[in-house]
Amino acid sequence: MEDWFSNWFDENYLKYNLITQSEVLTKKQVDFIIDVLSLKENHRILDLGCGIGRHLVEFGKRGIKGVGIDFNKQFINIAKKNKQKNKDIKFINIDLRKINFIDEFDAAISIWTSFGYFKDEENIDLLKKVNRSLKEGGKLLIDIENINYLINNLPKERWENNMGVYILERNELNLKSSRVKTIKILIKNNKKYEYIRDYRIYTLVEIKNYLENSGFKVITFYGGYEKEELNLFSKRLIIISEKL
Repeated sequence: MEDWFSNWFDENYLKYNLITQSEVLTKKQVDFIIDVLSLKENHRILDLGCGIGRHLVEFGKRGIKGVGIDFNKQFINIAKKNKQKNKDIKFINIDLRKINFIDEFDAAISIWTSFGYFKDEENIDLLKKVNRSLKEGGKLLIDIENINYLINNLPKERWENNMGVYILERNELNLKSSRVKTIKILIKNNKKYEYIRDYRIYTLVEIKNYLENSGFKVITFYGGYEKEELNLFSKRLIIISEKL
């Protein structure tokens, strides 16, 4: 069976979700990451699920080196163009589950809910591989949606008309499996596109246990990129951990 994300992240996702992200937002997020991970010039960072590389390219401008990983070849090709002549950042087109770095990075990031795509055992195995990729004392930042916020605020159905492009989304949060399933229908130029997204969402306690069982120690956590205290109304759950 084909992984759901092979279909979800296509030309339409690129056009309506990736290239629409503002440079101001990217810089703000990079400022936050540099701060909470104590990154310095010449440090190396691993970007897991890097998309078109907007964060890693910005890190490169700050003198931080690194590698971006994404399964989508088109996104990686765009990222390579975006980095221009910066030889200190590299983009690789592979499945996250196949990474095999050893003691190479000062930090790793998985942001914009790029963690939880796989089965539980695969997600845990990925954390262990990330741990091996980090140097001693290396830090990991995971940014996912806050399940407590989703329980009360996830819209069951959402319509959108974006200049003649019609999008219908139906969402379901299964509390038994802690998975969010989205069925999306997009109509553009009289053509219909259908998508299914099905990812695992974690409580703070769950992700903390998984990290500790994968060789990490949780340092702190936030409810957003302003260092907000995590609460039931926080849209994000950002966890900072360190390799033991």
